[in-house]
Amino acid sequence: MQDLYVVYLDRHHLGDDLFLKSLAQHFADAGTQGPPCILVHGSGEKVERTLEAQGYFPDRTGGVLDVETDEQRRLVERAVREVNQDIVAALTDEVVPTVGIQGVDRGLFHQDADGALKAANVGWVSALLKQHVVPVVSALVEVSEAGVVREVPAVEAVRALAQALEASFDPVVCVLSTGDVPGVFGDEEEREETVQAGAVTEDDVPDPAVIRRLTEASLPVLVTNLQGLLSGPEVTGTYVKE
Repeated sequence: MQDLYVVYLDRHHLGDDLFLKSLAQHFADAGTQGPPCILVHGSGEKVERTLEAQGYFPDRTGGVLDVETDEQRRLVERAVREVNQDIVAALTDEVVPTVGIQGVDRGLFHQDADGALKAANVGWVSALLKQHVVPVVSALVEVSEAGVVREVPAVEAVRALAQALEASFDPVVCVLSTGDVPGVFGDEEEREETVQAGAVTEDDVPDPAVIRRLTEASLPVLVTNLQGLLSGPEVTGTYVKE
Protein backbone atom coordinates (compact mmCIF):
# COMPACT_ATOMS: atom_id res chain seq x y z
CA MET A 1 0.00 0.00 0.00
CA GLN A 2 0.95 3.63 -0.41
CA ASP A 3 2.68 5.48 2.41
CA LEU A 4 0.65 8.19 4.13
CA TYR A 5 2.42 10.84 6.19
CA VAL A 6 0.40 11.92 9.23
CA VAL A 7 2.02 15.22 10.20
CA TYR A 8 1.83 16.28 13.83
CA LEU A 9 1.74 20.09 14.03
CA ASP A 10 3.00 20.98 17.49
CA ARG A 11 2.60 24.21 19.47
CA HIS A 12 6.21 25.19 18.78
CA HIS A 13 5.71 25.28 15.02
CA LEU A 14 2.17 26.66 15.11
CA GLY A 15 3.48 29.55 17.21
CA ASP A 16 5.97 30.52 14.48
CA ASP A 17 4.39 33.17 12.24
CA LEU A 18 6.60 32.17 9.30
CA PHE A 19 5.94 28.44 9.60
CA LEU A 20 2.51 28.41 7.97
CA LYS A 21 3.78 30.36 4.99
CA SER A 22 6.69 27.94 4.60
CA LEU A 23 4.34 24.97 5.00
CA ALA A 24 2.06 26.22 2.26
CA GLN A 25 4.94 27.01 -0.09
CA HIS A 26 6.47 23.55 0.34
CA PHE A 27 3.15 21.86 -0.42
CA ALA A 28 2.62 24.10 -3.44
CA ASP A 29 6.11 23.36 -4.78
CA ALA A 30 5.63 19.61 -4.29
CA GLY A 31 2.29 19.60 -6.10
CA THR A 32 0.81 16.23 -6.99
CA GLN A 33 4.29 14.69 -6.92
CA GLY A 34 4.42 15.12 -3.16
CA PRO A 35 3.51 12.24 -0.85
CA PRO A 36 -0.01 11.94 0.57
CA CYS A 37 -0.14 13.93 3.80
CA ILE A 38 -2.70 14.69 6.47
CA LEU A 39 -2.06 17.52 8.94
CA VAL A 40 -3.23 17.23 12.56
CA HIS A 41 -3.21 20.06 15.08
CA GLY A 42 -4.47 21.25 18.44
CA SER A 43 -4.95 24.74 19.75
CA GLY A 44 -1.36 25.94 19.70
CA GLU A 45 -0.50 29.19 21.45
CA LYS A 46 -3.53 30.93 19.97
CA VAL A 47 -5.82 29.54 22.65
CA GLU A 48 -3.55 30.76 25.43
CA ARG A 49 -3.65 34.29 24.06
CA THR A 50 -7.44 34.03 23.70
CA LEU A 51 -7.89 32.93 27.31
CA GLU A 52 -5.38 35.43 28.68
CA ALA A 53 -7.27 38.22 26.93
CA GLN A 54 -10.32 37.13 28.96
CA GLY A 55 -8.34 37.00 32.21
CA TYR A 56 -7.88 33.21 32.33
CA PHE A 57 -4.47 31.59 32.91
CA PRO A 58 -5.00 27.80 33.01
CA ASP A 59 -2.20 25.22 33.08
CA ARG A 60 -1.66 22.53 30.47
CA THR A 61 -1.96 18.82 31.20
CA GLY A 62 -1.12 16.28 28.51
CA GLY A 63 -0.92 19.04 25.92
CA VAL A 64 -4.36 20.55 26.54
CA LEU A 65 -5.46 23.37 28.81
CA ASP A 66 -7.20 22.64 32.11
CA VAL A 67 -10.40 24.59 31.56
CA GLU A 68 -12.83 24.95 34.44
CA THR A 69 -15.95 26.57 33.00
CA ASP A 70 -18.17 26.22 29.95
CA GLU A 71 -17.06 29.67 28.82
CA GLN A 72 -13.39 28.64 28.89
CA ARG A 73 -14.21 25.41 27.03
CA ARG A 74 -16.04 27.38 24.33
CA LEU A 75 -13.08 29.75 23.97
CA VAL A 76 -10.76 26.78 23.51
CA GLU A 77 -13.05 25.26 20.90
CA ARG A 78 -13.22 28.56 19.03
CA ALA A 79 -9.43 28.93 19.09
CA VAL A 80 -8.90 25.39 17.75
CA ARG A 81 -11.35 26.04 14.93
CA GLU A 82 -9.60 29.31 14.10
CA VAL A 83 -6.21 27.57 13.96
CA ASN A 84 -7.71 25.10 11.48
CA GLN A 85 -9.03 27.96 9.38
CA ASP A 86 -5.64 29.72 9.45
CA ILE A 87 -3.82 26.61 8.21
CA VAL A 88 -6.38 26.00 5.48
CA ALA A 89 -6.24 29.65 4.39
CA ALA A 90 -2.43 29.58 4.13
CA LEU A 91 -2.54 26.46 1.94
CA THR A 92 -5.42 27.75 -0.17
CA ASP A 93 -3.56 31.00 -0.81
CA GLU A 94 -0.82 28.90 -2.43
CA VAL A 95 -3.46 27.02 -4.49
CA VAL A 96 -2.98 23.77 -2.58
CA PRO A 97 -6.14 21.61 -2.65
CA THR A 98 -7.10 21.57 1.03
CA VAL A 99 -10.06 20.65 3.22
CA GLY A 100 -10.40 21.76 6.83
CA ILE A 101 -11.85 19.06 9.05
CA GLN A 102 -12.89 19.51 12.67
CA GLY A 103 -12.55 16.34 14.71
CA VAL A 104 -16.30 16.48 15.40
CA ASP A 105 -17.20 16.43 11.69
CA ARG A 106 -19.13 13.28 10.67
CA GLY A 107 -18.26 11.71 14.01
CA LEU A 108 -14.62 11.41 13.02
CA PHE A 109 -13.34 11.22 16.60
CA HIS A 110 -15.06 9.65 19.57
CA GLN A 111 -14.02 8.39 22.97
CA ASP A 112 -14.74 4.83 24.04
CA ALA A 113 -15.90 3.75 27.48
CA ASP A 114 -12.42 3.94 29.00
CA GLY A 115 -11.77 7.39 27.54
CA ALA A 116 -9.42 6.32 24.73
CA LEU A 117 -9.73 8.39 21.56
CA LYS A 118 -10.76 6.51 18.43
CA ALA A 119 -11.27 7.54 14.81
CA ALA A 120 -14.13 6.11 12.77
CA ASN A 121 -15.87 6.69 9.43
CA VAL A 122 -12.54 7.54 7.80
CA GLY A 123 -13.52 6.41 4.31
CA TRP A 124 -14.29 9.97 3.22
CA VAL A 125 -10.89 11.11 4.53
CA SER A 126 -9.21 8.33 2.53
CA ALA A 127 -11.10 9.46 -0.56
CA LEU A 128 -9.82 13.02 -0.15
CA LEU A 129 -6.24 11.79 0.19
CA LYS A 130 -6.53 9.70 -2.97
CA GLN A 131 -7.68 12.84 -4.81
CA HIS A 132 -4.44 14.64 -3.79
CA VAL A 133 -6.29 16.82 -1.29
CA VAL A 134 -4.54 17.78 1.97
CA PRO A 135 -6.89 17.27 4.94
CA VAL A 136 -6.24 19.52 7.94
CA VAL A 137 -7.73 17.90 11.05
CA SER A 138 -8.31 19.51 14.44
CA ALA A 139 -8.14 17.62 17.73
CA LEU A 140 -11.73 18.22 18.80
CA VAL A 141 -14.16 15.58 20.05
CA GLU A 142 -17.81 15.63 21.11
CA VAL A 143 -18.02 14.27 24.63
CA SER A 144 -21.75 14.23 25.39
CA GLU A 145 -25.12 13.87 23.74
CA ALA A 146 -25.67 17.53 24.54
CA GLY A 147 -23.04 18.41 21.95
CA VAL A 148 -20.30 19.43 24.38
CA VAL A 149 -17.01 19.69 22.48
CA ARG A 150 -13.53 19.71 23.95
CA GLU A 151 -9.96 19.62 22.78
CA VAL A 152 -7.98 16.40 23.13
CA PRO A 153 -4.19 16.02 22.90
CA ALA A 154 -3.16 16.33 19.26
CA VAL A 155 -0.83 13.34 19.66
CA GLU A 156 -3.86 11.20 20.52
CA ALA A 157 -5.66 12.47 17.42
CA VAL A 158 -2.60 11.59 15.34
CA ARG A 159 -2.46 8.10 16.83
CA ALA A 160 -6.18 7.48 16.34
CA LEU A 161 -6.15 8.67 12.72
CA ALA A 162 -3.03 6.72 11.79
CA GLN A 163 -4.47 3.51 13.20
CA ALA A 164 -7.86 4.03 11.54
CA LEU A 165 -6.30 4.70 8.12
CA GLU A 166 -4.18 1.54 8.16
CA ALA A 167 -6.84 -0.20 6.08
CA SER A 168 -6.11 2.08 3.09
CA PHE A 169 -2.52 3.26 3.60
CA ASP A 170 0.73 2.53 5.37
CA PRO A 171 0.73 5.47 7.83
CA VAL A 172 3.97 7.08 8.95
CA VAL A 173 3.73 9.71 11.68
CA CYS A 174 5.91 12.76 11.02
CA VAL A 175 7.18 14.81 13.95
CA LEU A 176 8.83 18.06 12.90
CA SER A 177 12.32 18.77 14.19
CA THR A 178 13.11 21.61 16.59
CA GLY A 179 15.98 23.01 14.57
CA ASP A 180 14.36 22.69 11.12
CA VAL A 181 16.68 19.90 10.02
CA PRO A 182 15.56 16.70 8.22
CA GLY A 183 16.04 14.30 11.11
CA VAL A 184 18.14 13.62 14.18
CA PHE A 185 21.82 14.42 13.78
CA GLY A 186 24.66 12.77 15.69
CA ASP A 187 27.90 14.10 17.12
CA GLU A 188 29.53 14.12 13.70
CA GLU A 189 26.65 16.21 12.32
CA GLU A 190 25.45 13.38 10.14
CA ARG A 191 21.81 12.38 9.99
CA GLU A 192 20.99 9.20 11.85
CA GLU A 193 18.96 6.66 9.89
CA THR A 194 17.31 5.30 13.05
CA VAL A 195 17.41 6.12 16.78
CA GLN A 196 15.79 4.79 19.90
CA ALA A 197 12.86 6.78 21.27
CA GLY A 198 14.70 7.38 24.53
CA ALA A 199 17.55 9.06 22.67
CA VAL A 200 15.34 11.82 21.22
CA THR A 201 15.61 15.07 23.20
CA GLU A 202 14.23 18.60 23.04
CA ASP A 203 17.19 19.48 20.84
CA ASP A 204 15.64 17.16 18.26
CA VAL A 205 11.88 17.71 18.63
CA PRO A 206 9.86 20.20 20.71
CA ASP A 207 8.18 17.50 22.84
CA PRO A 208 10.04 14.16 23.11
CA ALA A 209 7.14 12.68 25.11
CA VAL A 210 5.14 12.72 21.87
CA ILE A 211 7.72 10.45 20.26
CA ARG A 212 7.47 7.95 23.09
CA ARG A 213 3.65 7.94 23.01
CA LEU A 214 3.60 7.23 19.29
CA THR A 215 6.22 4.48 19.32
CA GLU A 216 4.39 2.81 22.22
CA ALA A 217 1.38 2.64 19.88
CA SER A 218 3.55 0.64 17.43
CA LEU A 219 3.38 3.36 14.77
CA PRO A 220 6.28 4.18 12.44
CA VAL A 221 7.62 7.59 13.51
CA LEU A 222 9.78 9.83 11.34
CA VAL A 223 11.56 12.96 12.57
CA THR A 224 12.00 15.34 9.66
CA ASN A 225 11.29 18.89 8.49
CA LEU A 226 9.26 20.36 5.63
CA GLN A 227 12.17 20.07 3.22
CA GLY A 228 12.80 16.44 4.11
CA LEU A 229 9.11 15.65 3.70
CA LEU A 230 8.27 17.60 0.56
CA SER A 231 11.35 18.70 -1.37
CA GLY A 232 12.73 15.55 -2.94
CA PRO A 233 11.77 12.40 -4.82
CA GLU A 234 11.93 10.52 -1.52
CA VAL A 235 11.03 11.51 2.02
CA THR A 236 14.11 11.79 4.23
CA GLY A 237 14.50 11.87 7.98
CA THR A 238 15.28 9.71 10.99
CA TYR A 239 13.05 6.81 11.97
CA VAL A 240 12.48 6.27 15.67
CA LYS A 241 12.27 2.82 17.27
CA GLU A 242 10.60 2.05 20.57
